[in-house]
Amino acid sequence: KNVLRGMHLQTKKPQDKFISVVKGKILDVVIDCRKKSKTYGKHFKIILSDKNCKSLYIPAGFAHGFSVLSKEARVHYQVDNYYDKQNEFGINPLDKDLAIDWKINKENYHISSKDLDNPYFKNINFFDF
Repeated sequence: KNVLRGMHLQTKKPQDKFISVVKGKILDVVIDCRKKSKTYGKHFKIILSDKNCKSLYIPAGFAHGFSVLSKEARVHYQVDNYYDKQNEFGINPLDKDLAIDWKINKENYHISSKDLDNPYFKNINFFDF
């Protein structure tokens, strides 16, 4: 609970993703990073859980992350391209300009230092997908 993970995408080998939750509940968030899109820089969020049985398809060009809202969660990813460490990229999920309400306890949450070290959205020169 109160784990925050994200925002991740791959650059030169982008991935389409299909996300579902087999146990627990998460707030799933995506950010449109496609420069030519009408929704560039906007985010979308949805609750996925084992109770509501919803899934989310995320096309290439979107950054993805989630926060865990239940005591524990198991998240299932399906992707259309292999993970490539050299092409992984991230956006700081706590970027104030993005104004994402992660629905977590702000006094007691867990986030990796790697995710916290990612740049803010406005400081990124995105490529075309």
